[in-house]
Amino acid sequence: MPRPGAGRLSTILITGARAPIALDLARSFTAAGHDAQLADSISPWSARLARGARGRLHRLAPPRFAFAAFAAGLAELVERLDPRLIVPTCEEVFYVAEAGVRHGFADRVFAPPPGMLRTLHSKAAFPAFLRANAVPAPATTRVTSRAELAAWRLRADDIVLKPEFSRFASHARVRPTLQEFDRLAPTPEAPWVVQDYAPGEEICIWSACRAGEVVAFAAYKPLWRLGQSASFYFETAEDPALLATTRAIAKATGASGQLSFDVIRGDDGSITPIECNPRGISGIHLFDRDARLAHALLGEVPLQRPSAPARHLGPAMWLFGAPYALINGKLDAFRRDLSRSRDVLSAVGEPWLGLGALLDAGRFTLVGLSRGRSASGQSTDDIEWNGEPIG
Repeated sequence: MPRPGAGRLSTILITGARAPIALDLARSFTAAGHDAQLADSISPWSARLARGARGRLHRLAPPRFAFAAFAAGLAELVERLDPRLIVPTCEEVFYVAEAGVRHGFADRVFAPPPGMLRTLHSKAAFPAFLRANAVPAPATTRVTSRAELAAWRLRADDIVLKPEFSRFASHARVRPTLQEFDRLAPTPEAPWVVQDYAPGEEICIWSACRAGEVVAFAAYKPLWRLGQSASFYFETAEDPALLATTRAIAKATGASGQLSFDVIRGDDGSITPIECNPRGISGIHLFDRDARLAHALLGEVPLQRPSAPARHLGPAMWLFGAPYALINGKLDAFRRDLSRSRDVLSAVGEPWLGLGALLDAGRFTLVGLSRGRSASGQSTDDIEWNGEPIG
């Protein structure tokens, strides 16, 4: 990549249309003069109500449950649209990359190859990969039984427990109580990892890389979030050490695609990556849909960084942030943070984006309740990958 004809008007295919960042990427590529098409295994209201997505939203089979149909449908879409670049945004990235290998369009997929994706996604393999490439990482051990886990019981206050393949920190147990510890039951089919607790400030990093070189970078503090899960308020974090660490990891992979990290900044300024998401995250919102982000992903400009100091997801801020602030006496902080930020779902000429996001959240919540899982868990149910063979 890039394919012949760089600089011409091109079609860009963005998968994971359910994610608000997919719409921001689409607007960025549109601003750069390209035709942005969207695809997903559901029909998200946020994309259906977006003006720029009308007639450009394509339905695919759910990759987790029907990979062969998903891969065939994606291959047909690639043949018909002839996209210059395919940009996954959510956990469908693992299936898109595998489909690209099997159907001959891997060179167009903006993601690391399947083997590297597994290394990055694994909470056990990623820290080992970092240490092998001289990047600091917490000591991390994979456990597959209660007996293996029991060796850490007396150190419960100094460790973090999480499934080897997981997302949103929804299952992480940070310095667990003994009651939490004793409830866990790792198995060979569903292993967990035990990771040394790293004290300090949590910072999230999103980056885009081409052949191991960082071309776009955003670091932010997740100021407002639902428990330990995904944040809905993103404040830009400025620290040269964050970019230096990201560059070191990107160089070690040698890959093209999106690399996102959760890191801990210690009191001494040290940066310790604790896990990787090889896909898009909310840092993309900080670029404000600017064309320069699209140019960066296409390798046409030098390193791009966001200019926005802070951004938020309006519906989540009011539905979750406001009640939390009221209960915990943080209304002043809520008002202050809201006033210095902007809702990423508010766009000129796009009055229904917030409603679409609420409808999607409602659907995930209701379906999740009916199936005994959280809204965030339901939102990835048909696209998540937990280390099992694909197809």
